[in-house]
Order: sequence, then C-alpha cells, then structure tokens
Amino acid sequence: MRVKKASINVVVNLLTFILGLVPSFILRKVFLDTLGNELLGLTSLYTNIIGLLSIVELGIGSAIIYSLYKPFAEGDYVKVKGYLNYYAKLYKFVGFIILGLGLIMTFFLHFFVKDQVNLIDAQLYFLLFLVYTLTSYFFSYKLCILNVAQDGYKISIATTLSKLLISILQFMMLKFLPDLYVYLWIQIIINFLFYLFMNLYIDKKYPWIRKTRGHITTEERTSLVKNVKALFLHKIGGILVLGTDNLVISSFINLTVVGVFNSYSMIVGAAQGLISTSLSGVAASVGNLLVEGSKDVIYKVHRKLFFLSFWIVSFATISLINTIQQFVRLWLGDNQRLDNLTIILLLINFYFFLMRGSVERFKEGGGIYYQDRFAPLVEASINLIASIIFIQLIGLPGVLLGTLLSNVTVIFWIKPKMVYKYIFEKKLREYFKMYVKFLVIGLIPLIITYLLTSQLKHINSVYALAANCMVHIIVINLIYYILFRKNEEFIYFKGLLLTLLGKMKFKWGTLPMR
Repeated sequence: MRVKKASINVVVNLLTFILGLVPSFILRKVFLDTLGNELLGLTSLYTNIIGLLSIVELGIGSAIIYSLYKPFAEGDYVKVKGYLNYYAKLYKFVGFIILGLGLIMTFFLHFFVKDQVNLIDAQLYFLLFLVYTLTSYFFSYKLCILNVAQDGYKISIATTLSKLLISILQFMMLKFLPDLYVYLWIQIIINFLFYLFMNLYIDKKYPWIRKTRGHITTEERTSLVKNVKALFLHKIGGILVLGTDNLVISSFINLTVVGVFNSYSMIVGAAQGLISTSLSGVAASVGNLLVEGSKDVIYKVHRKLFFLSFWIVSFATISLINTIQQFVRLWLGDNQRLDNLTIILLLINFYFFLMRGSVERFKEGGGIYYQDRFAPLVEASINLIASIIFIQLIGLPGVLLGTLLSNVTVIFWIKPKMVYKYIFEKKLREYFKMYVKFLVIGLIPLIITYLLTSQLKHINSVYALAANCMVHIIVINLIYYILFRKNEEFIYFKGLLLTLLGKMKFKWGTLPMR
C-alpha cells in the first residue's frame, strides 16, 4: 500500500506540475510585454520579501506533520485533532505577526524600489501580496491531514486547477486591461476559493475532525515545541540563503536585472519543482518506513532514491547548461539573456541543492531538526556576507557565488552527517564515496553533449531547440543505460517500471471491445 500510494503521488504530482507550468511561462511573456520589466522585477522582489517575512512560520507545519504520522496510522483521532487544533492556533498567531511585519515593511520599500516605480503604488502592490499570503495562514492547517494520509496528490490536483484558473483570468486581463492591481486581486480571490473548497472537502472526507474533541499531553506539546524551535533555525537559514538574492540585486543593481535574473530562476525553478514535486510523493512513505522498517532496508531505500535523484538531476542540469540560453532567446528575446558565468553558477547551485534530496527526505521523515539547528544560521550568514562582497567585485554572478560558497562549506556535509549518524548508523565517508562516484560519471554525458550541440544551440529556431533537447534525451539516457544496466538500483527501478507497464497493459487489455 505504501509503494502504491507513493507511486500515485509521484505520477499525479508530476502531471499536475507540468500542467501548471506552461501557462506560467506564457503569462510571464505577456506580463513582460504589457506591464514591463520593472513591474516584473518588482513582483519577483515582493515574492522574496514575503518569503522572508514568513520566517516567523517557524517550521510549524513540518513539525506537525512529523508528529501526526504515528497517531494517524494508529487511528488515534483524539491526538490527531489535538495536533490540528494546536496547528490552527499557532498559524493564526503567526499570520497576525506577518501582517504586522508586512505593514512595517511598507515604510522601507523605497530602499529596494528606488525611483523605478511610484512609491505609493509600490506600497499598495505589496499590501496585496501580503493579503494573498495571509490566506494560507488562516485556512491551510487542515490540508496537512491529506499529506499524512499519503493523499497529497489531491492537494496537487486542486492547486493546479486553481492556478490554471488564475493564469487564464490574468492572461485575459493583461490582454484587454493590463493593470497590476487587477492582476493581484484575481489571485487573491481564486486562492481564497481554493482554501474554502479544500476545507469543505476535508470536513466531508474526515467527519471525525469536526466531531472529535482533540487533546495532546504536556509531554507531546513540549516535544513539538522543541522540534519547532529547531525548525525555526532551519527556516531562517533556508529563507536567507534562497530568499535574499533579489534583495541584494535590487539594492546593488536595479529592478530590471531582478526581472531578467528571475526569468532564468523561473526556468531553473520549474525544473527544480518538477523534480522535487515528482519525488515528494515518497516523503510520507519515508516517514512510514522509518516507523516500520529495519536499518538495512532503510539504507537500501536511500541508495535507490539517491541513484534515481542522480539520474534525473544530472540529466536536467546537463540539458539546461546546453539549452537555457537558446530557450530564453526564443521565449523573451535576446535582450533578456544573462552572462554565461551567472548561468553556470546558477546550475551548479541547482545540482547541489537537488542532490541532497534523498538525505533531506530521511532527515525530515526521522524528525532530525534539533541536532543541526545552528547550521542554517552559519550557512545564511556566509551566504549573505559573501553575496554582498562578491556582487560588488564581479557583479551579478557574485550573488550566486556566495550561495555556492555557503552551501559547500556547511549544508553540503552537515545534512548527510546527521542522517548517516542518527538514522543509517553509518560512516559519512560512505555517502561521499557514492556522491563523488556519481559526480564523475555525470561529467561524461556533460562533455559529450556539449560537443555534440556546440553549433546547434546557437541557432535561433524552435526546430533547433527541439533537436537540441532530443540529443540530450537520447544521449544522456543511453550513456546511463550502458553504464548502469547491471547496477542493483537500476535493476530495481527497471523491474518497477516493467511491473507498472504490465499492470497498465492488463487493464487496457481487459477493456470491453465495441
């Protein structure tokens, strides 16, 4: 049942993400053409600022979900409802704090916006961003029950449908009445309707949520608060590392560069989201596995996930290195391109971030938040200081160089160390032997595809881009097949795929003929 539900989550998350991806690219192009680069940069900047304000969320959601796995599996609805009540109370409190911080922030926006956008408009736009964000803090707490029940794909489907509706309405608005106020109000209203629908659905599916009087013990509350405090530190680190780039760029360069940079970030983020979303379907299964499985079984699952992550992540990284400039030139125009050094650093960070996915899932599933609670603070400090220094020395690439430096010096080894020590009970060198081996292997298709597409990627044509992509799909996967065909993890996934295809064939074969 665990494997079946994980498979459903993976497939649905993947399909819904792809379905929601195309409209966002179309919408960005229309936004750029109608409202301009400055407002595009402004919306990207505000997304980062709101992300920084959400630091006070403290990681409550992750801690609550971890705490819910066991009581939900045991059918202890009193305890589950107790955690949900506590979750709702904390989230509302956090929402009001974010509202207060957001209102204060409006008085400091001129430091980032400068004279590129009218200040009054800039402040009102920010307030609308704030309203959009606050909706989740007041209405989202029940959604975690679907993730715990391994039904997260239902959230993905509903989220995708709401995003599609938002994109369609915003597209029509930009074509006929280009106005950022209307653009933001559309996403606020649809987002509210999404949470209203999801809450009604959960109440109907789990009627005991409304009927049960929840309760958790003082000890359980203390344990939860301990994890929340540790997660708070992780939240600070994560947000400061990933959420300050636009602030630094807007402060030391301008909003136009923020807009251009975020077009590339959107492509890389789409690939990152596609991979993370497809693999996130196994997160709840990992949590259940850690409750039920032996150390040997758990470690073998980790190796399988690491192998799968490498194949997918390295394929995406290599493909983006050789296609991203060509894609941006066709999508937004030649004047929206970045320099090659910035792109290389962006994609190196992309690779390192996603390749720690396997250990992160086991770390979260095992509730290991307290042991390395100070690491994100060190990472964030290095990132911010290094980014400010490097951006003044080498410009835009300096921001990404600061991120890379902070990653390699801290999180790159701390996270796997925690998982290998507390969950797998193995030496950290086993992880790095595996990591380096795959990294070296990944250089083979990188060099080959770079040489094969050296002329093709400079042709400004949709057909040339399609041919470029096809070369990567064929060459990279063929090389990996030749190298890994006798690998234990490859044989496992090959068998899993053949079994899945066999079941699909059986179902189609049993359909009545007309």
